[in-house]
Amino acid sequence: MRIRTGLSGAFVVLALVLAGCGSGDSDAAAKGAPSASKAGKSEGACALLTPAEVGAKFGSTFGDGVPTRQETGADVCVWTSTSGTPAKTFSITVLRQGNVEGALKSSGLQVPELFAQAKAAYPKAEKIDLGDAAYATAGEVQVLDGDTWYSFSAYLGAGRTAVDGLKQLATQVVG
Repeated sequence: MRIRTGLSGAFVVLALVLAGCGSGDSDAAAKGAPSASKAGKSEGACALLTPAEVGAKFGSTFGDGVPTRQETGADVCVWTSTSGTPAKTFSITVLRQGNVEGALKSSGLQVPELFAQAKAAYPKAEKIDLGDAAYATAGEVQVLDGDTWYSFSAYLGAGRTAVDGLKQLATQVVG
């Protein structure tokens, strides 16, 4: 059985981008301070959706989300189905400029720049009208909203239902 972890493809691209970034002595300070997050979006990723909301989009019962924090400072929440086989997973990864840590912080890149670099790896991605920029790939929806990058990812088996459900949940979270 294949189960996805909370690390989406776009964040794998992000790791590759960081590998080539060099030192943190860039002009990051000249780029300005990050904007404030929208009210109600400051909770952890698991507070953004309930298991019932996730289950309603994907036709399964899901347990409580399991939160983790990546070395980059990104908050991740992974929900796993509690019924049926194979197991289905859904995750949200949220990277806010004010939470950036480690090598990502020392790179000096801002979250919108990182999003743009990751998006460049998917030239045939479907554009979505959400947030400041958004796109969908097979099993993922990526959204940039101000200085916050939301990554919605699912392993639900094959089919268009996954991307459609991800788009609906992304719209619900980002607005």
